[in-house]
Amino acid sequence: MPARRYGNTAIGVAVIAIAAAIILALFSVRFVAVGEVGVVHTFGVVDQSPRPSGLLLKAPWASLANLSVRTQQITMSSRAEDVTGAGPDQTIRTLTSEGLTVGLDITTLYKLSFSKAPAVFETIGPDYIDVVVRPAIRNAIRDVVAQFTAESLYTTARTEVAQLIHEDLIRRLDPRGVIIEDVLLRDVALPAVITQAIESKLAAEQSIQERRFRVDEAQQEAQRKIKEAEGIKEANLLVNESLTAAVLQNRYIEALNNLNTGSVVYVPTNPDTGLPVILGTPPLGVGD
Repeated sequence: MPARRYGNTAIGVAVIAIAAAIILALFSVRFVAVGEVGVVHTFGVVDQSPRPSGLLLKAPWASLANLSVRTQQITMSSRAEDVTGAGPDQTIRTLTSEGLTVGLDITTLYKLSFSKAPAVFETIGPDYIDVVVRPAIRNAIRDVVAQFTAESLYTTARTEVAQLIHEDLIRRLDPRGVIIEDVLLRDVALPAVITQAIESKLAAEQSIQERRFRVDEAQQEAQRKIKEAEGIKEANLLVNESLTAAVLQNRYIEALNNLNTGSVVYVPTNPDTGLPVILGTPPLGVGD
């Protein structure tokens, strides 16, 4: 009997040990999903070592929070139906340097810094997007847009505005553990009257530029014709200077020599020299 009692006791202890081990394993083994960082905290104390994705062993009494470190995006638009997230807070309308109200469609790409995830969890919390990211984006947009006119926003300054917002967000959010990857300014919505006025102005400027181009083209063509006439004049002067009586007589003789056989040509000659005579030129040997 004692042996059987001892055997039952040993089996009971083994069962209890196995059950305790299973319970400890259930509370100690955790998984950090792909694209996430694990933050371990125990009784209000946050472990500042971020845990990568995969199997994680921790103390049974410690807690684990998983935060995404993948690229995320927030879209703010002048139209509520285009925004990401819920509520009208996502729409963005702000003032230009001349006090006009404009709507912007902006998408911001960002992600949580892996190394700073524990500090973000401790100082801000898992809802850091609503606490710091979204307000920072809205403030950066307002600060930057206030430096530009409505016309420049509508025409030439979009790339510069996006770059300045990007730099402003890096300055605001990088110390808070949020990495700003890109800022995309998709559209600028102006009041219809302002848009029409800007387009009319641009059309007028384009027309003026076109007329200037035509005037410049006409002036260049006139200069070309003047240069061409001057060249012809100089060429004629050179030819006239070189066409002496002797040269003309020589060319005349060469032309007669190249005539086809059988051709009949009357050639006046000088009775004194017997050479051909060209009207308007002095005879060879006279005045040369």
